[in-house]
Amino acid sequence: MSEQDSLLTQLDRYWQCFDCGRIIDDKNLAKALKTAGMGWGLNIPCPECGGKTSKSKFPGAKFRPLFEMMVECSQLERAILVLILAQTAFESMLDSFLYRLLDNMNCPGGISLAITDEVRGIIAKARFVKSLTGKDIKKMIRDVGFRDILEQFETIRKKRNSFLHTAEQKEYLIQDDITMALKFACATVDLYAALFSKYREQRPLIEP
Repeated sequence: MSEQDSLLTQLDRYWQCFDCGRIIDDKNLAKALKTAGMGWGLNIPCPECGGKTSKSKFPGAKFRPLFEMMVECSQLERAILVLILAQTAFESMLDSFLYRLLDNMNCPGGISLAITDEVRGIIAKARFVKSLTGKDIKKMIRDVGFRDILEQFETIRKKRNSFLHTAEQKEYLIQDDITMALKFACATVDLYAALFSKYREQRPLIEP
């Protein structure tokens, strides 16, 4: 399977259970949800908690165009666009993780959106995660099995910046850079599926 096909497969791999908050990787569940015709997975038991409330694909609909566009740009061999989209997808899903942490603390949705809109850049977001959880984002990522993904993100960021900021003497990107970015995008989906599942508990800081 090509890296392009692998990334598209990722978009139909995971489902989020709104009962237990886990991100489910289960082919039987996916098949049942696709064939039941119930909409949002109503009455289909979650294989983790048995809950029959709504379920949705993960990543959600707002992220899917980013990954699909990545595949389209890779087919056109537009490496710089693939790298930009890979970086954007990673940071956007980190925003979604921050929003999830705030939601688990009973933070009103409007305030959560305002906060995630203002906290920009990986370093600022990492600090904010630590202020909410008391945990370092690097350790959180290592704990769910993705020891090297931040180094991969940094490599993509540097290659992107080098291409965009070298004036006349462009550093040319090659097919290997496209392949690297697509693999990173696949790992990005896996990483946030793991983080969303692990950090799903309600720990309110604000009373309802």
